[in-house]
Amino acid sequence: MILTVAVTLIVIAAIAFVYVTASVNAEADREAAIVSVPKVRTDAEAFMRALGGSASADVIDGNRITVLQNGIEIFPALLDAIASARHSVHFSTFIYSFGQIPIQFADAFSAAATRGVEVRMVFDKSGSKRVSPELMARMRKAGCKIKWFRPIQWYSWAKYNHRTHRKLLIIDGTVAFTGGVGIADEWNGNADSPTHWRDTHVRVLGPAVASIQAAFVDNWNEATGELPIDGQYFPRLDAAGETSMCGIQSNPVFGASAAQRSMAILIAGATERLWIANAYFIPPKPFVRALRKAKARGVDVKILLPGRYHDQPAVRCASRRTWRPLLDGGVELYEYEATMMHCKIVIVDSSVTSIGSINFDPRSFALNAEFGVVALDRALAKQIEDAFVEDLRSSRRVTAGDLRRLPLYERGLSFFYYWIRGQL
Repeated sequence: MILTVAVTLIVIAAIAFVYVTASVNAEADREAAIVSVPKVRTDAEAFMRALGGSASADVIDGNRITVLQNGIEIFPALLDAIASARHSVHFSTFIYSFGQIPIQFADAFSAAATRGVEVRMVFDKSGSKRVSPELMARMRKAGCKIKWFRPIQWYSWAKYNHRTHRKLLIIDGTVAFTGGVGIADEWNGNADSPTHWRDTHVRVLGPAVASIQAAFVDNWNEATGELPIDGQYFPRLDAAGETSMCGIQSNPVFGASAAQRSMAILIAGATERLWIANAYFIPPKPFVRALRKAKARGVDVKILLPGRYHDQPAVRCASRRTWRPLLDGGVELYEYEATMMHCKIVIVDSSVTSIGSINFDPRSFALNAEFGVVALDRALAKQIEDAFVEDLRSSRRVTAGDLRRLPLYERGLSFFYYWIRGQL
């Protein structure tokens, strides 16, 4: 009897896994056919309006974006901002782990709450499963309001695979941070060893901060049912710079998500240069075709991926399934060899830059809540391009020979992992 029940449960679980995987693949492989798009080089402002329209996002002028590279710059900036908060700290993350960096942030959040600042925090239940219970208790005791995003429940288990992958920090509704960094010791340092990861974050000032605050409100509302929309959270925001920006707030949908559409538009709008750095690069077939088409029309297409220090070997294996058609199409692939490369960056025609949490994979395109900024700013693009070129110096170019040298079992695994890529 017990054996029969066990076998039945295993069969049911297998059927559910196959169904979910097939449905995710179908949504991620949905063709985002671009009929026409303004080209960045000839009319970048029209391109930004088209991108905003495709992602249901306004193009907001008057912003200042500061690039922060690696933990050595990112963590001090975040901690200083928390220390400066006067009335509200809103924080959402996929990864909050254990170690010295999480302790520093717990101390900062607790100190803010103790001095009377409203501290709201959303942790993803899957990504932050290693967070220390003692740290959580300490922050709650200090007055921090902490909520889990979609903890697994018997009545809502189907939602568990839809995670929040956003990394957001908003201080007093006036300054915001977003990018790829989680709160863990792996991000500490300056990408100077295999245990110190490479990543990029940005600080945003100006009217576009409201769009980042809105993404947090979306997470908080999902986790609690509450809407923190008091005027102090959405203050009047004056111009702080000259950067035009779209905030790409993406949620799981049946169809092409805002994340998926924005990436499709970025590829379609490129006329000269398309440089991509992405930690989890498993592009659906329509995106493989789009990248090949970009190269065919004369665009310099370079893609920077993590190499041997990849934190998810199964993802690296699945990614290889897309390498042959990309290499055959002339797309240049590079593997970063110094440490884990966790960036999520797209640079188009030295003018438009996308930075955030959006990966080139079905999880970001069909399953996760994501956020990214797309900015029109040539100086910003130049700064990110310079960092990209520097990263290439620590990378090796992938060749067709690399694929030919793969053992047969690895080729088989790449097929399997590519098929289940939505669950990786």
